[in-house]
Amino acid sequence: METLKLMLSQRGVDVSTSEVLESDFPAVVTKIGSVIVFNSNRARISEKDVGTLVGLTREYGGTLGIIIVSIAPSPAILHAVSMQSNVLQIFHTGQLTFDITTHRKVPAHRILKEEEVKNFLEKFRISLDDIAKAMRKDHIQVSSEEPMLVQIAMKHKEYMPIPHVSSQDAAVRWIGGKPGDIVEVMRKSPTAGATPYYRFCVASV
Repeated sequence: METLKLMLSQRGVDVSTSEVLESDFPAVVTKIGSVIVFNSNRARISEKDVGTLVGLTREYGGTLGIIIVSIAPSPAILHAVSMQSNVLQIFHTGQLTFDITTHRKVPAHRILKEEEVKNFLEKFRISLDDIAKAMRKDHIQVSSEEPMLVQIAMKHKEYMPIPHVSSQDAAVRWIGGKPGDIVEVMRKSPTAGATPYYRFCVASV
């Protein structure tokens, strides 16, 4: 739990207080800030559980649900979680034993802020209005109620003309990246120093 709190604190979550919640789901459920943590009593969860946990996260007033299981989830569960990765993340206990950002082979990752995203799109001449028009032309329904970047990232990643990164990528999960985020990756080299690269976070690659 200490490593989890460290991860959340690096995201800006207030981890000074936490509340254990009552739940019929077989897990110890803790609310830390606006994050609902489900420490599962079972080694594995089912695809049906993924939908249940999305509902419980919202019911408890959380902006994000984190599932912790004792063994690595199957590809089917990872896919199910990735399809709900705007609300849910999953870790097995082995992934929460140390801060991966301290590993020398893991470059620094950060999520661009709203104003930075706007500047990024302008710099690279990426028009969300043009993308929306292209999607409509291809008979894809575009919602006016959901952010355009999220709609692209969840199901229509091919319309975003920059490299993608999965919401299940270890470093992206650590920093709390969600589909629709643009992630800056600072890569170091002996000759060029630190160079920023940008990736569009999508539900699944």
